[in-house]
Amino acid sequence: MNHLAVNPTLRHISSTKTVTPALRVMWEMRKISRPMFWTGLSLLLLSCLTLLLTLLDARLFQGVSVWLKPWKFQFSTGVYLLSLVLFMFWLPKEQRQTRAVKYVVWVAVLSGLFEVGYITWQGALGKASHFNVATRLDATMYTLMGVGAVLLVSASVVLSVVIARSKTYALQPALKLSIVLGLGITFVLGMAFGGYMSSQPTGHWVGAAPTDAGGLPLVAWSRSGGDLRVAHFFGIHAMHIVPLFAFALHRLHVPQALARPTVWGFSALFCALTVWTFVQALRGQPFWA
Repeated sequence: MNHLAVNPTLRHISSTKTVTPALRVMWEMRKISRPMFWTGLSLLLLSCLTLLLTLLDARLFQGVSVWLKPWKFQFSTGVYLLSLVLFMFWLPKEQRQTRAVKYVVWVAVLSGLFEVGYITWQGALGKASHFNVATRLDATMYTLMGVGAVLLVSASVVLSVVIARSKTYALQPALKLSIVLGLGITFVLGMAFGGYMSSQPTGHWVGAAPTDAGGLPLVAWSRSGGDLRVAHFFGIHAMHIVPLFAFALHRLHVPQALARPTVWGFSALFCALTVWTFVQALRGQPFWA
């Protein structure tokens, strides 16, 4: 089914030759879920300001700028929310009004704002947000962050089920499958590795000094020992990597009869590689020395 058949407004906009397909989709995305779209976009804009602060503010925490973690969570949460809106874009209008989709929208927005808000606040104070149980208040907030993280990631599996059950989802079968699998893997692996990491008294380091100094650029993963954040990162971003792989197959004009099993195979391989990074971290080995 052609996506223009599902979205009459997009059919009208598409007649304007001066507007690129990407801009057309962006224009329509804001109408799919205004709260999620504007929250995601605002977080991306905020991340630009925070990235600037990493250069202007000389304060360090665990060997890196106090603003590095807030920047990472602002950017990643913004991308996460906009990705959910993009996946909902292909649903028919009546299905976007269901309770399940409303759950996805409001749970993701509210839990995302809580997570990012607290992490940014603690970063501004030069204090830890994760693994911080120094006071009763810190311990309580860390627990609430765990609950917020579960709610935030749960939006991915709910949307995965909605899309899987949709009989009018306006994408080719292999692309639809990749989104369903990607969102599902994000929930399962993201939750599993994130939950394990959060339960560790020593944090995300395994056999390495508790500092991000000298870590990989931007992500700050340890280069001297194991780092549990690696597996969590890949698990969370399955919702992007698997669909991008399917999109590449689409651009290469791979037949659907071959594309669907290829997506299944790639998803299985991706899960195996992600689990391997987890085992690697448990052994105290860096992802990239």
